[in-house]
Amino acid sequence: MAHDAAKRINDSIYGNVNVSEQELRLIDTPTFQRLHQIRQLGAANLVYPGATHTRFAHCIGTMHMMSQFLHALKRSREKHERETDMEKLRIAALLHDIGHYPYSHTLEKAVKRLGGMSHEEFGRYLLKKFLSDKLDTYRADEISDLFSGGKGYASPLISSALDADKSDYLIRDSYHCGVPYGRVSIQRLVRTMSYVKSGIVFEKDEISAEDFLIGRYHMYRAVYHHKTVTSFNLMVERIYENMVMEGYMTSPKDLANEEDEYSITNYTDDMLFASMHKYLESGTGRFTKSLIKLFLAREPLECVYINPQPAQKGIVPEGAEKIKRLETSESERSRLADMAGMKPEDIFVVSLRPLSLIDEQTNVYIRNKGKLKPITESSGLVLNMIGSKTLHDARIYAIPGSGRKLAKALGSYLKKG
Repeated sequence: MAHDAAKRINDSIYGNVNVSEQELRLIDTPTFQRLHQIRQLGAANLVYPGATHTRFAHCIGTMHMMSQFLHALKRSREKHERETDMEKLRIAALLHDIGHYPYSHTLEKAVKRLGGMSHEEFGRYLLKKFLSDKLDTYRADEISDLFSGGKGYASPLISSALDADKSDYLIRDSYHCGVPYGRVSIQRLVRTMSYVKSGIVFEKDEISAEDFLIGRYHMYRAVYHHKTVTSFNLMVERIYENMVMEGYMTSPKDLANEEDEYSITNYTDDMLFASMHKYLESGTGRFTKSLIKLFLAREPLECVYINPQPAQKGIVPEGAEKIKRLETSESERSRLADMAGMKPEDIFVVSLRPLSLIDEQTNVYIRNKGKLKPITESSGLVLNMIGSKTLHDARIYAIPGSGRKLAKALGSYLKKG
């Protein structure tokens, strides 16, 4: 793939990453530089001290990983689009996360409740508003359409069970957290893959694909959904929402009205921390102040309920349904709080993203004896035995000191339904 390097960025995972003139112009904008101040894994560094890496590094890495995938693409038997479109895929990989809010995925539910755009929508807005004049060959909508996968041969490179984004964050997150689960052999993965219009193909070697999928599953269990990481993320989410409602931080729904690019660059983890300290000085909410103090002192919430439940895909276990109802219904949380003699705000409920090795409608295949079949029909035991199952994980946390009485009330609540 022709790619003239205007600069080389030294990455902690890959070493030198080549960057073109056009990519460098995008990287050097305030909009992209903002990602230096947004942690990749939210509050995970309070459990894994090395997890202070940023969305900036991840975006550079995803662009590099896209190039690795594109080299595999050139080996494919199928006819593909012009080589000039390879730069378009690299730019889409580079910019795919520019719309992230402080603490990355941690605030997404709160942003939605506050009327803000999803990080994908916000990224499209930022690209069109502030970065379109930095693009030589492409329109902003051509790039932003690829953020969610787009159509055509490129879609599995951007959005699939084994795409460039997941490949980078799996390696990068495991490296910085100091855990072994995501340290899969991407070189072997890329070496054994090719593409057809309908998706990614592994030529006989399904072990490298299995290794990747299992590693990703274990990273969710050990890091992304870690009991204490989840506790701190819930605290940050509640603190942020309360501070926005009381005017201590700009509401996410107002960001689309900002005409000054530099105003948006302030919307970072640093701004969130500064707002917490400002709130401690002049805020009036006793609960928000106490929550900020707990967070800054690294005192997690008490985990009262944790019950991972596997089930066949499409089936939600009864226990998970009850916790989901608690999460979404204020009246149900109030009822539980009354039973425990607590305030509803002292109870934190979350239904975590259901986990499976691979999505039901996957576009990853195995080619054996010239025939393509979905990877879920692999001859290996792992995907055959657990590839059709989903793990549902719901959690309930309480303000420190109130866990015992909440646990007692919860037992009665769950029995009564």
